[in-house]
Amino acid sequence: MTPNRTLHRHRGMAARHAHTAAVAGRAPERGQARSRTARFGELQVTYLEHGPVQLEAERAWGVDPDTLRLVVVVDGEITLRHSEAAATLSTRDSALILGTSPVTYASDAPARIVLCDMPADHGGLAALPRSAPFVVGRADAAVPCALGAFLLDLLRQDAERLAPLARAQVADVLRTLATSTIMALAVAGCSGWELRRQRLAALRHIAARYTDPDLSSASVAEHLGLSRRSLQRLFEGEERTVAQRIQEVRTQHAITRLRDARLAAASLAEIATLSGFGSTVAMRRAVQDATGLTPSDLRREAAANGTLTDGDYPTDSEPFVAG
Repeated sequence: MTPNRTLHRHRGMAARHAHTAAVAGRAPERGQARSRTARFGELQVTYLEHGPVQLEAERAWGVDPDTLRLVVVVDGEITLRHSEAAATLSTRDSALILGTSPVTYASDAPARIVLCDMPADHGGLAALPRSAPFVVGRADAAVPCALGAFLLDLLRQDAERLAPLARAQVADVLRTLATSTIMALAVAGCSGWELRRQRLAALRHIAARYTDPDLSSASVAEHLGLSRRSLQRLFEGEERTVAQRIQEVRTQHAITRLRDARLAAASLAEIATLSGFGSTVAMRRAVQDATGLTPSDLRREAAANGTLTDGDYPTDSEPFVAG
């Protein structure tokens, strides 16, 4: 296979060394790449071989923001990272990069991949969920793997030399296959991502409003525009319900405040109010269930052991909130 162009628009080093690696017949080394690309109508297909590489988000994908990119790993292992997700893809695994998501691309060893770029505004993808940065299909997902093999075979046959009629026929078939593959991968993956996004939204609302004594499952559902049953379904299979998470956040804040030297003179009623409990009785019960100590005992123990702190209050990124 002869080199045609580099995948990444800003990879000047890859462009300089691609021909050398190809002629020498060896796998590309770090910073080197070789590729072959063909266009079929609105779809662009690329085969890429590269050595170890680390591309930051702004350099990783040389495509327009409104392009969907399907990645199928032919050989090797690659890693995709986003601020809210990460995935390692091995041979026959696939991923769909959605929209303008800032996804980084890395590989610790040489790898070979096939890419298929499609405009996101293509009519068949009008209902595509856009809440996930990328979705992943594993090796047992037959359709993406089959499409990847088909694309690779097209490029191996020197598709640029196809007669116009044959090329148009291939473009029609490929468009149908790619659309169905992307839709199947995206709908399955994004539905799970959308649930996760809504769960995180609920947890962040709890973290921001835990001091409100009226905060409840019903008020969280109302904030998210969901029914109470829909909110409950978001947390099915999780260790704690929404009500339990609200209680947990309040309890953790109460424990932290009870151990805070700056609040040593505050009454238990004040600590209860600051922590979102409607009464000292409710706080006492929650703290005792969590620690085995009453609020007063907890304060005395912290003072006796010299463990009173200057306050380090939980945030929405800590495990008990965002877990």
